[in-house]
Amino acid sequence: MNSNGQAEKLAKASSPKKKKAYFATVPPQEILPIIDSSYQSSVSGIFVIGDVTGIPLVKIAANHGAEVIERMERKKAFERHNEDDGRLDVVIIGGGPAGLSAAIEAQKKNLTYVVLERSHVANTVRGFPPGKKVYSEPRFLQNKSELQVEGDREKSEFLEMVDQAIHENQLKIKEGVEVKRIRKQGDHDFEVEVENGKPFPARNVIVAIGRQGEARKLEVPGEDKAHKVVYRLHTPKDYHDNDVLIVGGGNSAIEAALMLMNDNRVTLSYRRDAFFRLKLDNRQALEAAIDEGKLTVLFESNVQEIHDDAVNIEVQGEPQTLPNDNVLVLIGTLPPVDFLLDTGMELDGVWTTKRVIYCTIGILVGYFVYFQSKHFSLTPVAEGSEQIFIPGFTWLFSFLHARFSNLYSFYYLLYFTGILGFGLYWGFRYKNRLIWRRNLSNIFFNWTLWWGLPTLLVSVWGKNPWTPLLTRSLNAWPLNMTAFDLDPIAGQGEPSWWTAVAVFGVIWAVFLTFVLLPVFTLFFGKYYCSHICSCGALAETVGSSFRHRGPKGDSARWIERFGYVVIPLAVLVTILHLMGINTPLGYYNSLVGTFFAGALAIGVYPFLGQRIWCRFWCPLAFWMNFWGRWSRFKISSEPGKCIDCNICNQYCQMGIDIKSRALQGLPVTLKDSPCVGCAECVVRCPMEILHLGELPANKPYPAGTDAGVGNTVLLPILNSIDIPKMNDKSLEERL
Repeated sequence: MNSNGQAEKLAKASSPKKKKAYFATVPPQEILPIIDSSYQSSVSGIFVIGDVTGIPLVKIAANHGAEVIERMERKKAFERHNEDDGRLDVVIIGGGPAGLSAAIEAQKKNLTYVVLERSHVANTVRGFPPGKKVYSEPRFLQNKSELQVEGDREKSEFLEMVDQAIHENQLKIKEGVEVKRIRKQGDHDFEVEVENGKPFPARNVIVAIGRQGEARKLEVPGEDKAHKVVYRLHTPKDYHDNDVLIVGGGNSAIEAALMLMNDNRVTLSYRRDAFFRLKLDNRQALEAAIDEGKLTVLFESNVQEIHDDAVNIEVQGEPQTLPNDNVLVLIGTLPPVDFLLDTGMELDGVWTTKRVIYCTIGILVGYFVYFQSKHFSLTPVAEGSEQIFIPGFTWLFSFLHARFSNLYSFYYLLYFTGILGFGLYWGFRYKNRLIWRRNLSNIFFNWTLWWGLPTLLVSVWGKNPWTPLLTRSLNAWPLNMTAFDLDPIAGQGEPSWWTAVAVFGVIWAVFLTFVLLPVFTLFFGKYYCSHICSCGALAETVGSSFRHRGPKGDSARWIERFGYVVIPLAVLVTILHLMGINTPLGYYNSLVGTFFAGALAIGVYPFLGQRIWCRFWCPLAFWMNFWGRWSRFKISSEPGKCIDCNICNQYCQMGIDIKSRALQGLPVTLKDSPCVGCAECVVRCPMEILHLGELPANKPYPAGTDAGVGNTVLLPILNSIDIPKMNDKSLEERL
C-alpha cells in the first residue's frame, strides 16, 4: 500500500531502450532486494523500505520509515568527514507512507535530505476510486511512526492526514521528479540522477518506491492514443454515457467495471475462460450485474487494434469490432526489477554468476557427503584400511562415541543436531504455537524413532533386533525401498527369535505403507512430511530461512510431474528386487535415493528452497498425494478479507497459489495441491485470515493460534501444550 507514483515508471526510467536480461526462479512480484536488519541492501549506503521489501501494508511501511533512520544512525551512515562536500545526508526516493515516515525522522534529527516523488505524495492512494478505504492491518501491531495510520480511513481522510503531516513537519519534498538511476561514486557517495534535471549528490539513499512499477501494456496498434487509453481509473466522474472497454480479469478491473456500468455501456475483456482471483464480494456483484444485463463479459478475448471510435477484438478466435470511446487497461504492473538491478543490489530470486557458482559448489559438496564421505575417517585408521584419515578432529572423540568417527556418520550427527538446534531457534524467534508444534514434533520423532533411539541402541548394545525395527517404524515404502525385505538378523550363535522380529518388521512395513499412512493422510493430510519425516524435519528447521526461494510458476509445476515417473519406477524396481534381481535397485538408490534426495536436494537448499526433493521427486509424497484427493485436510480462508499481498505465495515452499484461493474465499486442499501442512502461510498472513481446518466459530481469537476445528484428534492434543503467543516483534520478524 505504500507504493506510489515514483514506482510507476522506474523500470522504464532505469532502462528506457532495453530491458535488462535476467533469469529468475520466482515470479517478478517475488523478486525482492536482499536486506539486513538495518534495511541496508547488498550495496552499502542504499537502504530499502516499505512495499518494495515484500510487505504491502501501510502500517508496516510507516514503521520501516521510522526505524530506518535510527538504524542508519547506529551504522554511522551520517558521519561527515567533509562538511563542505555538498552531499545530502540522505535522498529518499518515493513519497508513500514509508518515504514520508523516513522524512519525518530525518527532519527531527536535523539531517539534510530530500524526498523525490515522480508524481504526487501518496500517489497510489490518490489513484483509488472515491470511497475506497486504506486499511491499517495488522490491528495488534503498534504504529511507531509519526504518521497517523491507525484505523481504517477512506481515501479523502487518509490524504488529508498525509497533507497535514507534510505541512506540520515542513517536509522537503520535490514532486514531479522522476529518478532515472542511482550511481555509486565511492563509500557513502552517490549521485541520484533524475529526468531533465541535475543529479542529487548524497551520502545515503533510501529506496521506498513500492513494487508497482510500469503498467503492463497490450502492445497493440493504437495503444498510444493517450486521449482514450488509460491504465488507472482515477474517478468515475470522467465517464458518462460512453462505450467503455475494460481489459483485465483481476479485482481492479472488476471493481472499475462495477463502478462505471450504471452510467456507461461497459464491456469487460479477459483473455482466459474464467475469473480465477476475484474476491468473493466482487464475484457476487459481477454475477449479479451480468444477470441484470448491466455488463458484458468477453472471455477468451484479446484486443487486436484500437481506433478513435472503435476497437478490434478477437473473441474465441472470431474477430469483432466494438464501438468505443474509452479503453481502460487494468492488467497489472511490472515490478521495478530493472531499476533495482541497475543499482547493483542483489535480488532474491535472480540468478547471478556468483549464485550459480555457489549453487554448483553446494551440489558438489552434497555429492561428496552422500557418495564419498563413507571413505573418510576423523580418527586414525589401521594400516591397510580403505578409509582415509582426516587429521585435526581426533579431539572430538574424547567426548563423542567412536561410532561417529566415520565422516558419513558424523554428518548425520550434525544433520539431526541441526534439526534440534534450528527447531528450537525458530520456535523461540517466532513465538508462534504452530511453529512450536511443528518443530517439537520433528525434534521428538527424529531424536527417537528416526535416528536417536536406533543410534543409542547400536552404540550401547551393538547389533540387536530392535534397531532395524525402529528404523523402519516410520520409514515407509516407497521412501524405504527395502521396507519389505526380511532382514537376516538371526545369525550363528544368536537367538532364533530375532527372525520373528524381522518378520514382524515386514508386516509392519506393509501396514504402515498401505493402511496407516493412507488413513493418516485422509484425516490429517501430509503432516507426515512436515511434522515427522526426517527429510521434512531438516527442511522445516535448518532450511526455514530459504523457503521463499522455492521455484514458482508453470515450469516448476511441470517438473512436479516427475513424480508420475518415480512412482512406477519404484514399483518396478521393488518387484524386481523381491524376485531377486537387485541391480535395478542399486541404480535406483544411487540416482533417486542418494543423488536426488541427498546430494542435489540439500546442496541447493540456499538457492532453490528446502523442498526440492519433497516436491519434485519424493515417491512417498506422491503416494500420499494420491490419497490426499479424499483427505479432510484444509487451510480455510476468511472470505472477502484477503488484501492480495502475496506473502502466502512467496513463502509457500510447495509453489501453491494460496492467494488466488484466499481471494475467492476457497480453502487449500490436497485435491489440487501438494500442501504438506507446514502452516507457514497461516503464520505469515498479516491479516490472520488463514486457518488450519475449518474457520473459527468466534473471533477475535488469540494471536498465534489456528482454528483446529477440522482436525479433531491431533490438534487438541497439541493445543494442550502451553506455548507463548506471538507479540508485535515476532510479527515483524515473521514478515
